[in-house]
Amino acid sequence: MKVLIGLVLIIQTLFGCGLCTVFSPQTKIVIDLKTDNEIIKEIDLKWILTKPFTETLKNVYDTNLDNTLDEKELSTVKNIFLDYIKPRKYLSYISYGKKINKIQSNTINVKDLELYIDNEILHIHYKISLNYKIVKDNILYFNIDDKEQFFLIEIEKNSINFDKELFDKNIIDLNSVSFHINKEISTNNVEDAKKIEKKNITKNEETFLTKFNKEIKQNLLEIKNGNTIALFTLLFVSFLYGIIHALGPGHGKSLAFSYFMITKSSYLRAFIISQLTAFIHILGALALVLVSIFIIESFFNNFVNDSIKLITQLSAVFIMLLALYLLYKKFKNKDSSCHSCCSSENENNERKKQDIFFVLTAGIIPCPGTVILFLYAFILKTYFAVILASIFISLGMGLVIFLSSFFSIKLNRMSDNYNKIRSFLDIASPIFIFILGLLLFFNTNIL
Repeated sequence: MKVLIGLVLIIQTLFGCGLCTVFSPQTKIVIDLKTDNEIIKEIDLKWILTKPFTETLKNVYDTNLDNTLDEKELSTVKNIFLDYIKPRKYLSYISYGKKINKIQSNTINVKDLELYIDNEILHIHYKISLNYKIVKDNILYFNIDDKEQFFLIEIEKNSINFDKELFDKNIIDLNSVSFHINKEISTNNVEDAKKIEKKNITKNEETFLTKFNKEIKQNLLEIKNGNTIALFTLLFVSFLYGIIHALGPGHGKSLAFSYFMITKSSYLRAFIISQLTAFIHILGALALVLVSIFIIESFFNNFVNDSIKLITQLSAVFIMLLALYLLYKKFKNKDSSCHSCCSSENENNERKKQDIFFVLTAGIIPCPGTVILFLYAFILKTYFAVILASIFISLGMGLVIFLSSFFSIKLNRMSDNYNKIRSFLDIASPIFIFILGLLLFFNTNIL
């Protein structure tokens, strides 16, 4: 049991990440190859990210709460982007000559890099200077790919603009394209870049959790400015946030209901276990942010997505093991003639270990939504207020889990008067717990 608990804690620490928590953005690349008479001037690149990723950035960096990323806020995002992409040569590889050279890239000189929001989607635009002399039969090869997959990059094959009289284009793969010069001198300037057709994206109405998220952020800003009343408002809002958050799918409600249906427990014990489960859930989110900021030092990665998936799968395995253990214990007690003579002290110690295992199993999965709250702490420097807010979120979540446990204990006690129902629940509950673990495991693989 100690080894299992230790393993859970170690996994929770190792596989954490930050905001970007949440996913790696799909990134479309638009290419415009510009020429001028006798030279290939530059490659004009445009990165088009996704609306969900842009919304995530806005949730974190929109510090003035005007529901947009202004110039100052975009500057912060730009610096984080450059900190990642610049040391990696802008994720680009270029060769120019009679053959494609994949051993060593030409120098990557970037200019005019800018970030802007268009149609509620983040765009990153810059140019790579080339100044290559146009020579017949030469091949310009360009590759852009993030080997670490913090960005899921794909060149838009229908948005590659070039002088069709000068070049023959060859799409090599999702991340590479080559241009073969079929004539000596270019006589026409390249047309302006064709823009991707914009779709009208209707704004989704704010959900309750989004509103609470905004309310929490507003109060943190007021606390930072010295408003003490805002702290009490923050705690109340955080408590409601925790309740509504826990009412969503998952969060251990079904697992707690099934667990207390088979386990004899007091209401006080169920309350403590429910609160501890919620606290571990919040603690996991904090661990992700700490690792992201102080170890990975980047918000732009898909590590959190992979880590949450792995932790969820690990949790699913532990849930199934717990179910098998409970089922084994029921059959063992049923066949044992000395059950009534067993030491109550040993039974209590065994139950404590079982409860601890349940708390870690049910609460190990970190909450991506709560990650944003902890990121606010580091961006707004409101550490104490965020810690208090997270505690109240945990209390709200724990209350919902306890209500599920409360009704389970009620039914458990009522079933004691009906032997057939009691016998059925003793077998059905661990089987249901096992099914929950199985579904959790395979649903994670689908994501």
